[in-house]
Amino acid sequence: MTVPETLSPVQPSAPVRVSGVASTALRGRVRGSGTEAEVLGTSSHAVWLHAGDDVVVVSSGDATRLPNGIQIGAASTEQPFAGIEHGSTAAIGHGRIMLDGLAVEVTRWWDPHPALSPVRPAELLEACRGLPREVPGIEATTLRIGLEARSAGGVLHAARSLLGYGPGLTPEGDDYLAGALAATRILGEALGFERSVALIAGASVPLARLAEARTTAFSAALIRCALRGQVAQPAGALLRALTGRGDVAAGHLALIRVGHTSGPALAAGIALGAYSLLAPHGGN
Repeated sequence: MTVPETLSPVQPSAPVRVSGVASTALRGRVRGSGTEAEVLGTSSHAVWLHAGDDVVVVSSGDATRLPNGIQIGAASTEQPFAGIEHGSTAAIGHGRIMLDGLAVEVTRWWDPHPALSPVRPAELLEACRGLPREVPGIEATTLRIGLEARSAGGVLHAARSLLGYGPGLTPEGDDYLAGALAATRILGEALGFERSVALIAGASVPLARLAEARTTAFSAALIRCALRGQVAQPAGALLRALTGRGDVAAGHLALIRVGHTSGPALAAGIALGAYSLLAPHGGN
């Protein structure tokens, strides 16, 4: 009788290690002592992680760089997220993100709050000329009036009808609102319009709570970023161009090519925010 050989236990394979560039908005969480996260969803381009009360996105090198994201060097064609499943756990901390079969080491950082040159109202008006500020199917009047009047209550009223409106992880109404909020804060800083900057700062808490209640967790996280003046890289490039640091037409074209509806809605929201800053009856 032949005695079967004892089988050695199968050892799990070591995770694939890649480097990543992370938004400075995530610095505290990534460098912290450790946070457990849950995978909300995956695609060929990204993994969405629910970490604490926030959403962190790990994306491929050919995806859009997000204000709440970490972009790795591998392209989507390399299928870096193929083994990661919805509902699985991940860990964020000590400078890395540990996923099933993938270890992301953060080696570089980027600032999602674009550094803008000071700009005069007449210069901004000229830079914005011709940019569309409305999106078909989205009612923009209430938001425009609230921003022009520098009214936190008016902006909140508009947000109630925009948040969650439209399909997708980031509904079109959310993207439009995020663009307008970010532009009001960031361009308001470049113009030296303290009242406009204070409007966004003062409305931040109720707007963030409203977003949590009315839209997806991912989209609510992007709204919070917009309120802090943190935007995706193509949106930052357009904002810089509006203050003389780049070509406006090229920046606008690059942004509207992002996603199916997100880019055009973000771009129109940025234009709405810019024009609203220049409204004479609102005061600065």
